[in-house]
Amino acid sequence: MIFCIVGVFIPGFTAILLLGIQMFLTQIGIDCTNAWKLIWGISWIGMILLPVLFYKKLKKKETETSEKIKTNLIFFNLFEYIFLQAGLSLLFTKANTLCYVSDGQNGIELAFTGWLALPVLIFFSYLFEYHT
Repeated sequence: MIFCIVGVFIPGFTAILLLGIQMFLTQIGIDCTNAWKLIWGISWIGMILLPVLFYKKLKKKETETSEKIKTNLIFFNLFEYIFLQAGLSLLFTKANTLCYVSDGQNGIELAFTGWLALPVLIFFSYLFEYHT
């Protein structure tokens, strides 16, 4: 829940990170629209696979300290938040809009989808707490 409070303030930073990744991919020769498709593909795979892997790791928690679990939870929340933010943006925008439209709205969807990711993280928190 603490991460969700912080998450209200960080969607702009993670949106800049995602735009930076897109710009890096464009610099190495990948077309802008294909870069966003690649980011979205990796994000969807990550946002589905990461909770499964984290749940399996929680099942082995008898051998780990509470501090180690808290550290793992912070990393899970951060990466799942970024995956959700990028993946959900696919539902609200298109690669062509993000790459070639200059109406001042480029990337604003990424900040809004960052806020949409927070209820999903809250759901995972309760789910993990219930099953551990």
